Formats: sequence, C-alpha cells, structure tokens
Amino acid sequence: MSDTEKQLSIYTLETGKTAVVKTVNADEVIRQRLLDMGLLPNSEVTKERCALGGDPVWIRIGSVQLALRKNEAEAVMVECA
Repeated sequence: MSDTEKQLSIYTLETGKTAVVKTVNADEVIRQRLLDMGLLPNSEVTKERCALGGDPVWIRIGSVQLALRKNEAEAVMVECA
C-alpha cells in the first residue's frame, strides 16, 4: 500500500481519532490560511466533533481548537497516528 493510499482527509477521519498532517491540498490563499493556523506537515491533529450537517468540523492541534469548513477539512490530508 502506497503512502497516498494510507492518507485521508481530516473530514473523513473518524471523530476522536488522532492523525498526522501530511499535505494541504488547497488553493494558495486557503492553503496559506490553514498553514498560518498551525496545520503544518507532521503536526498531530485530533478530530473532536462534527456538526450535524457535516459543516463545520472541530479539530484540536495541541491546546488550540479550530473549526474548519467542510472544503477546508477535505483539503488537509492526514495519516492515522
């Protein structure tokens, strides 16, 4: 199984699971915004909860909790820790 086959987006990550950020596949402005918020490669994130309609998704990076829109969460590729 290749590395890309093991990757999934934060959006599809199971709630309560922790994963490691691998890449951010978004357009330049959104990508930079996500990187500025701390979604850097090799950082650990935990998906904490998801709204009933699936948007937004709450994640935790260290002691910081972030809410991501569905399209932003789908752009962040992670690998289960």
